[in-house]
Amino acid sequence: MKKNKYELLAPAGDMACLKAAVSAGANAVYLGYDEFSARAKAKNFNKEELIEAINYAHLRNVKIYVTFNILIADFEVKRAMESVKMLYEIGVDALILQDIGIASEIRKNFPDFEVHASTQMAINNFYGAKFLKNMGFSRVVLARETPIFELEKIKTLDIDVETFIHGALCVCYSGECLMSSMIGGKSGNRGECAQACRKSYEILDFNENKIGKRLYYISPKDLNTLDDVAKIIKSGGYSLKIEGRMKNPEYVYTVVSSYKKSLEDKLTLEDKKDTEQVFNRGFTKGLFNGDFGNNFISSDRPDNRGVEVGKVIEVTKNLAKVIFDEDIYQGDGIEFSSSGGRFGMRSAKFYPAKIPHEISLLKKPILNSKINRTYSKKLYEKVDEKIESFDYKRNLDVNLKIKIGEKPTIKVISGDYRAFYELDKIVEIAKKSGLNRERVVENISKTGDSIFKVKNISMDLDENAFLSISAINELRREAIGILESKVLKDSVDRVEVKCNLENKKIENKDKKSKIKVFFNKFKDLEKSNLKNIDEIIIRAKDLKKFSEKYNREVSIYLDKFYSYDELESLREYVLKNENVKGIWINNLSEYYIFKDDDIKINGDIGLNVFNKLSLDFFKNLGFNSITLSPELNSGQIQKIIINSDAEINVISYGRVPVMTMKHCPFSVIKNCVDERNCPSCKFKNYLLRDEKSVDFEVLRQNTFTEIFNSYPILLDGYVKKLVENNVSLLLLADEFTDEVVELYKNYEEENFKRIKKELEDKYRQVTKGHINRGIVSG
Repeated sequence: MKKNKYELLAPAGDMACLKAAVSAGANAVYLGYDEFSARAKAKNFNKEELIEAINYAHLRNVKIYVTFNILIADFEVKRAMESVKMLYEIGVDALILQDIGIASEIRKNFPDFEVHASTQMAINNFYGAKFLKNMGFSRVVLARETPIFELEKIKTLDIDVETFIHGALCVCYSGECLMSSMIGGKSGNRGECAQACRKSYEILDFNENKIGKRLYYISPKDLNTLDDVAKIIKSGGYSLKIEGRMKNPEYVYTVVSSYKKSLEDKLTLEDKKDTEQVFNRGFTKGLFNGDFGNNFISSDRPDNRGVEVGKVIEVTKNLAKVIFDEDIYQGDGIEFSSSGGRFGMRSAKFYPAKIPHEISLLKKPILNSKINRTYSKKLYEKVDEKIESFDYKRNLDVNLKIKIGEKPTIKVISGDYRAFYELDKIVEIAKKSGLNRERVVENISKTGDSIFKVKNISMDLDENAFLSISAINELRREAIGILESKVLKDSVDRVEVKCNLENKKIENKDKKSKIKVFFNKFKDLEKSNLKNIDEIIIRAKDLKKFSEKYNREVSIYLDKFYSYDELESLREYVLKNENVKGIWINNLSEYYIFKDDDIKINGDIGLNVFNKLSLDFFKNLGFNSITLSPELNSGQIQKIIINSDAEINVISYGRVPVMTMKHCPFSVIKNCVDERNCPSCKFKNYLLRDEKSVDFEVLRQNTFTEIFNSYPILLDGYVKKLVENNVSLLLLADEFTDEVVELYKNYEEENFKRIKKELEDKYRQVTKGHINRGIVSG
């Protein structure tokens, strides 16, 4: 099937939003099934609603993609695959996937079911896209941070590129955020993110001195690329994705309509204003377009700010005198600023622009402060009218034959589709007057809610022939039904795609529990007793120092994200050092570029191994060891490791990185416009203090930032069970590393209590992570 130059992809949280998207000009719609969707709070669609949605969209030449983009636990796998089978059978065009194990199972059992790699897979470069193409993915939804030059490289591959063009942004690389999960058990990897990024924080140094006032340092503005979509397409973007499955139909229609017009060079200033009015947190062109710091972050507020429409010009005790730049209509939502914060109200009447008005308010606004309109009743009414009036029709040619003594027949043609229907009834001679030709034409033309509109009618009608109006209606209804069935049957394009990944079996005959330590900071390594550690893991930047000081094997930790050229340079640097025996990877691209080299590949938490399917997938690719997701509980870990000969790692100590992002929180204070001064900046390591006075360490390295959990993981006697099961213990180093290593080598409860007290003195608390609770029960 020939593809268009681009695909405008719209969100839908319910059927009303779907219809809004289609009426606004979307080429495809993505939506969630009742289960396994990364927007657990959206209404989503059950099976019956999905069938209705698919039929509605396919009849109007619009595709339906279902989000199946969460991590799936072992106890859910059977149910998930049953859902996949159902989605396949009812005609879903493609699945959007995160879980690599589920993806491999779908590829094996449904090789002609189109699969798209969710942005939750965190693919941001050429080698990651190449891996997925070889696995059989038809499309990759790129990380929102992916730069334009990377798109230009990826477009040389035969794989569709989907890129976000509008809507809410995650500050963390999608799929790699554990902050909501670690704080309150609400995981973004299960569609339940509690949006810690939308909270306010203070910035402190390590002596708890405040160096940044309370602001929304990690709350991004909304993406808006209305002026840049042509550039995105030229660079290699095919599917242009609008975020917003939690938004209402008016939002969906307004934004989709504006981008449709932009793509057709018909965008007006009014369209831009409507797009801003319907919802915005302030707009950014995105990191991939070069925005940074305050151009990217909405530091003053995390919510919809509407548009500025006026000013407070006088304040008395109970009244405020205001002047509006635009007419304000009854029912509009308007927002004021007071000394205690913002407050809003619905306009009780119409206020003409450019003249002063006195308004009675419950709170006292600030003199000369701005007034914003957060809801425009007129805009909503305009949009609702457009959605209601939308009427998609295909031209229909009708050939009708009504002959006395014969069964009446109808032939209909629409484009390449044809249908024929014969009514099981004999046409009789009229007892009075015969059929009126105009009356027949009128009834045949009543196509109602169908997608067809009668353009031409040819009729072979005997004089004095009689056929009831209900029979004529049946002819029309049945013929159109047959035609619609043919359109729906041809609407799903199933093409089998082969998997070209090469498996490499590795036997772990001497599998045993090991102590493996990742030293994020070289100073912690220098203070540690390395003799008690089975595997030392360091950053590539510390390799030269390590090789000069120590004569032993080492493994290199690979960060979660590199551009394709950075990855090529890193590979060359790592392979030429004889001390390096292994790498720890956090991204599929890193496996792909190192897969043919003589080096041990270990999977870290960035790969989100959440079930046995994922474990086996990476083991079969030849991984030396695989780290399980820190979001698993003890029971789920046990189910994965039982009867497995893979070398398995579990994070057993340390503060887990809960966010990895391109953004630097301190850039908001320094007003940085890009990353050029990052190497020389002295504000690379500090604390974010949240609204509950809990501190999170921030570390800026090169051109990315990591935020670490407030409290370190420390396992109690459960660590003995891991060791008994030959699970390796992965420690994230700090100044307590030696004590924890000794504890885990010879576990004693008294030592555990002592170390726990030391850690609590420094960090206030310790945690078992998700060992007890997990993010999904079962």
